[in-house]
Amino acid sequence: MRQDYLAPSPNGGVAFFATRYCRKCIGVTIILRMGDTERTAAAKLVALLDALSESDSPARTGLTVGELARVMGRDKSIISRQLKPLVDLGLVERSADGKHSLGWRLFTIAAKAGDQRLLLLAPPVMRRLTQLVRERCHLSIRRGGDVFTILSESPQRPVEAIGWVGRTSPVHCTSSGRALLFDHSDADIRELFADGFTPGPGPHAPSDVAELIDLTHEARRRGFALADGEFDADLCAVGAPVRDVHGRIVAALNISAPAHRFRDRITAAGQNIAQAAAHLSASLSSPPASRNDP
Repeated sequence: MRQDYLAPSPNGGVAFFATRYCRKCIGVTIILRMGDTERTAAAKLVALLDALSESDSPARTGLTVGELARVMGRDKSIISRQLKPLVDLGLVERSADGKHSLGWRLFTIAAKAGDQRLLLLAPPVMRRLTQLVRERCHLSIRRGGDVFTILSESPQRPVEAIGWVGRTSPVHCTSSGRALLFDHSDADIRELFADGFTPGPGPHAPSDVAELIDLTHEARRRGFALADGEFDADLCAVGAPVRDVHGRIVAALNISAPAHRFRDRITAAGQNIAQAAAHLSASLSSPPASRNDP
């Protein structure tokens, strides 16, 4: 398998790396030299993605072609041509009103390649948690008003909540979503839904932003979020935030299970997941073990 990506070269600019993987040899990296034209084109695309990432607000409004052109000091026609392949590849999303934002595929790549430490340390913690609680555990990140599941660990029970890796769910009616909002102020949450609030599909989902804010306050005081019949009438879930070395929320752990089996255990499971998230956060804050360590 081959994985291609862009990275800063030692002498400036952008270098193109092609990493080939095989079963016996992992991570053999071949640096392919790029001509000035290719390097300049790649650098411009990266700068465009950077501009979109800088424009992301909690409301995730995005930028039009004209706005991007002004921000980057380029001609609108050039920006439009550069955006087209990025949209076609799913690296950039274009809304119905013509605004552009970073796409899900970019976040999928970032989840797989950008934060290897989180993805390396999370599975053992999730595995222990599933063994303790005997329910499926997920690791998720937030993208605007949605939650994106990047890892899942199963205890292999005959009846489980549906697998969610690579799929999205609303931030306001899921335990992982509210856990990811722990550090949001009331104003941040209102801004997140400035374009409108759609109640979740479950019968107990918050009906408006004010109720969501109250539920987030309760979850923050409790140390973990609860969701019972909010995303699905037959599902219960608990979630807690995972923080990086700087104390920033970078992900959330959550457990989701059929309500008839999980509801009576949900508080205890919430305490378990809060402890697991704290342990994972501490691991992320610790320096990586040296190869010379015993």
